[in-house]
Amino acid sequence: TLTGCSSPAPVSQLSESILAPVQSNSGGSVTIEARLQGHQNDLLVFEISMDTHSVDLDTYDLKQLAMLRDNKGGEYLPTVWDAPPGGHHRKGNLLFAHADKSAKSFELVIRNVAGVDERVLRWEVQPG
Repeated sequence: TLTGCSSPAPVSQLSESILAPVQSNSGGSVTIEARLQGHQNDLLVFEISMDTHSVDLDTYDLKQLAMLRDNKGGEYLPTVWDAPPGGHHRKGNLLFAHADKSAKSFELVIRNVAGVDERVLRWEVQPG
């Protein structure tokens, strides 16, 4: 048996449908793509991909540079940025403590990546 290796808990599907689950933003020679995965217990999970041909992406810690807003006026800082080093291509999960599953829209704000002051990615959640 393997030790020290555990499978992550499955991510629950939102009971509503997400319009355009993948959002992207390009600027400063970096493309950031974010996929809203849904809630995992009391965490809201985003899968983030960053790609470039000219910047070392390992220097950007999204736990320090990202923030989540919902339509109820809540603002949340990430609890986890789980992404291995990747140089010009980096992919990982960004988790926020967000237990309120009744929010109808989300904005993921990522600041100061590759000279872009602020990138805002938006999702609308429709009742199922």
